Amino acid sequence: MKKNKYGKEIELLAPAGSYEKAIIAFKYGADAIYIGTPKISLRTKAKIEQEDLEKVVTYAHSHGKKVYAAINIYADDDQYENIIEQCKMLEKLKVDGIIAADGGIIETIKEHAPSIPINISTQANTISLPACKFWKHNGAKRVILGREINIENLKKIMKDKDDDLEVEIFIHRSNMFFIFGKMLPK
Repeated sequence: MKKNKYGKEIELLAPAGSYEKAIIAFKYGADAIYIGTPKISLRTKAKIEQEDLEKVVTYAHSHGKKVYAAINIYADDDQYENIIEQCKMLEKLKVDGIIAADGGIIETIKEHAPSIPINISTQANTISLPACKFWKHNGAKRVILGREINIENLKKIMKDKDDDLEVEIFIHRSNMFFIFGKMLPK
């Protein structure tokens, strides 16, 4: 991974909607990928099912790369059986983080995948330092800032956040538009 002018590592993270796309992302320089299964992530067009996750993680880790798994839906009660099953599997696979925004899912991750770091999804619309502090207090290792953040808030967060809280931002143009943080296709 490259380092910024402050000596901190910068991770190039890319989406991967299938095993094949994950391999391509890694071959073209991604340090990490994020993936999600269609049933319990917002990656509804993803072609990665649970059996593919093991192949992706094995490949990534054998090449010094990272995999973050998205469980970034806002869940109904009837979805928690699948979420618990996925958390247990992700714990066994030792993914590098789980991306979530729903408080119930975050508590489920803490219970069923306690060794996996929690990354707060951009879906949580985190755009302020107090919100970053809230998420860190509630178990987050990383906060993926809301795409609506302005440069002044970003600078304040980076200056005043706890050193051990990682911050991730999107730098690409989105193919989605957002209403109150919910992704909708264009």
